[in-house]
Amino acid sequence: SSGINAEYGTTFDVLNVGPNEGKAINCILISSFVPSGRTPFVCICLDAESNCFALNIYNIDCGKAPKLGDVMTVPYPQKSVVNIVIDNELNDFEMIRVDTPLNMMINNRQLPRDTLAPLKLTTTALT
Repeated sequence: SSGINAEYGTTFDVLNVGPNEGKAINCILISSFVPSGRTPFVCICLDAESNCFALNIYNIDCGKAPKLGDVMTVPYPQKSVVNIVIDNELNDFEMIRVDTPLNMMINNRQLPRDTLAPLKLTTTALT
């Protein structure tokens, strides 16, 4: 048992902006990249109705991130709107944010704790 209890089969287009309690989305990873080797792990996904969307996974060890073709299940997906200015024109797009990989499944498997990105402590000397 995964410990995740949510209504599966939700598609990206029917999710509300903000938290979606009691829902989960299944999607397949079709592309990904990691900006400068850090989180978030940025995914381009397709849902069951072939809606294409971005999914950002924060706090994941990128060496243990999902691979192309993996099926991801995100319970209680958090949908947000991102505003980008391109050529002086405001463009909005919606995406899903996953704050921790422990809140999702890959290929029907709950992810272990070592999937979390290691903590890094940076200090700065004040003079």
